[in-house]
Order: sequence, then structure tokens, then C-alpha cells
Amino acid sequence: MNATIVKFEALSATEELWDGLFRCLDEISREADPEEPLLPREKRRALTVSAEADPDNRTYRFLVFPEDNPREAAGCAVVSVETPHSPSYETNKHVARLLQLFIYQKYRRKGLGALLLKRVVEELAAKEPAVTEFLSPVILEPGARFLDSRGGTVSLETAENRLYLNDVDWVKVEAWAAGSERRNPGTTIMTVSIIPQEDIEDYSAAYTETINQQPLGDVSLHIRYTPEQIRFNEQKNLEQGLSETTIYTKESDGKVSGLTEVVYLKEAGHKITQMMTGVREAYRGRGLGKLVKARMLLHIRKEYPCVRYLVTGNADTNASMLGINRQLGFKKHHPVKLYKLKIK
Repeated sequence: MNATIVKFEALSATEELWDGLFRCLDEISREADPEEPLLPREKRRALTVSAEADPDNRTYRFLVFPEDNPREAAGCAVVSVETPHSPSYETNKHVARLLQLFIYQKYRRKGLGALLLKRVVEELAAKEPAVTEFLSPVILEPGARFLDSRGGTVSLETAENRLYLNDVDWVKVEAWAAGSERRNPGTTIMTVSIIPQEDIEDYSAAYTETINQQPLGDVSLHIRYTPEQIRFNEQKNLEQGLSETTIYTKESDGKVSGLTEVVYLKEAGHKITQMMTGVREAYRGRGLGKLVKARMLLHIRKEYPCVRYLVTGNADTNASMLGINRQLGFKKHHPVKLYKLKIK
């Protein structure tokens, strides 16, 4: 099928292109999770525009319009790369994150996905010549078949896991918190929305260490999280209306030993998202993972009583975190395959 591919620029896109992008993203959401409420378009537009100011990441978006229906977007592609400004650029510049490559069901098997992928590869060859491979999280089976047909390989099997708060054994959670605190009498528990200046250097080091402990299969990535990025993201969250809470443990010598973080958006008030949770290797075996997870659940119960569930992502091979989550009652909601696709 012949088609026109249009590059979507968030800061200058026409209303017609915004409508095409949203209709495509809405269709992705409906197919992947029909019961999940959609954010208002105005909010999603504001979040998309705001993200353009991130100095560490650059996003490319494309819409494909079929020749026989040139006013209806038949699909979209979204790809993100780290910029030279990112402290992780030198180790990660070969990787582009193919966040979306989607074709409407009625337009599938007509070659439009291949056209979109070709356009993305051409764009990156011109603008991001260091990129040699895509990483792409895949939920829908047609996406897996498409990447399989192009030589993509599954690097990691992961999942979106959910914990419905009505199902939580709060007696267990309270016992975990109390028991872990007794085991660690010299440890201070911090609950903050802004990382204190006195802790920001070691917190960024702890975050860098723990995020790089996560299983990545055969993916070659190393993430470095700096104090400057922390402050940028804190400010961005404030501007976007995102409420972030971080709970971390601090040893008597001032070292950050374990951490967990959640973000909440009032327009999606039915859920709260748990991002990073980790314990530095030197402090493992003391129940700090259980402590920060339990304390965060108690915080959510108190501060966000309308939240229905907590959502997080875990690799299927992350046995230690999955063990904690399963004991708390997390259940797999979406299996996700992380594909790697070589492009050079």
C-alpha cells in the first residue's frame, strides 16, 4: 500500500496532526488494555510538549497516512535517544528506544509497518549515526510477529505488575515495617518529595548503583543518574502536575542504603506508579527492601486513599524483587517482551 509518512514535531504540529497522533495512541491503549481510562488529551498534549525540554533525551515521532485515505493516520512510530548532554550518552549512544511502532488493525499486513520502520531508520542514520540497535517493549502479539520477521530477538521478558490496594494484607505490611525498623535501629527512614541537598550526591550514587543491578538480559546499557538530573526531574514533575514521593533509608554514617519512589498524577487518580526500588549491595540481607516497600504502601494508604492499585514493572528474572512483590500481592497484568533489533 502506498502511503505518506509525516514527521510529527510537538512544538509546531497542526491540530490535524495532533488529532492523528492521539487517535493512534488511543487505539494502542484500547487494544493493549481496554479497561484502562485514557488521560484527557489536553493533559497528554501538555506532557508531550513539556518533555521536549529534556536536555538528555530526544524523541522522534512519525505518522503514516495511507494513499487511499490521506486524512486518517493509519499508525505511528515513536523513538527516543539519549543526547550528548546525557551523562550516560557514551555508554548508551548505540541504543534507540523504539517506544511505539503501531498500525491500526484494518491497515495491517499491507506493508505500512515496514514503511514506518524504514523511515525511522533513515531519520536516525541522518540525525543519530551512533545508533546501531533498537530496544522495543512489546505487549501486543502483532508487534512481536513484526519484529520476529525482521530478525528481532527477545532480550528480556518483563511484566507490568499490579497490586490492588483492597487486596493488601495491611497487618502483614505493618508487621514488615515494624520488624524491619527493629532490625535496623541505626537507620533513618526519609520520606520526601524533594531530595535534601545534603543527601543528593550519595542519593544519585545509590540510584545509579541500584538501577544498574536490574537484569537486562543481553542488553548493553549503563545508566548514570546525577544530582543535576534529579533537580531537573523534580522541577519537571512540579510543572507537569506529577506528585513524586521518595522513601529512602540512610545509615548512621550518612550513606543512602535503599530507596523506592512513586509518582501520582491526579488526572489518573485510580492508580499510582512505583518506579525504581533497590538496595545497595553492601546493605542487603537486612530487610531494607521490605522496609521501603512497606513504608511506601502505608504512605499511599494515608495520602492517596482514592487510589485503586499500584503498578510497577519487573523483569521475570529479578527474583529478589519479585519475591517481595508476590508476598505483598502483586500480580502480573501485562507480560512485556523487550526486543532488540540490530539496524546496522
